[in-house]
Amino acid sequence: MPVNLDNIGIQSVDLTLAESVEVTRKVDTKPLLDKQGRFADGKAFDPTMEFSMKGRGDLPAGIAVGTNDVGIASISGGVTIVTSVKEGQKNDDWNTLECSGQNFPNAT
Repeated sequence: MPVNLDNIGIQSVDLTLAESVEVTRKVDTKPLLDKQGRFADGKAFDPTMEFSMKGRGDLPAGIAVGTNDVGIASISGGVTIVTSVKEGQKNDDWNTLECSGQNFPNAT
């Protein structure tokens, strides 16, 4: 989903009361050193994405620990696993929700 800079707000999810969405892309690296101990080469492998989402209201249907779809536009393909879900209630405020997990884009 392309981001439209004319619209302020969270555009990567359709959750109406989303407060924040964070996506971190990472790779593992392996440097190769020469005989003098200097870097000679390096390789990147096993890309992963970690995500977290916070919002208000009731937890959307389908988001649960171990499930694979959180509706974040920039995460597609591979295998996605929701690793943490947190719900909160207060007497004088909206319900709160948080979820986080990982995506392995090269997994099948």
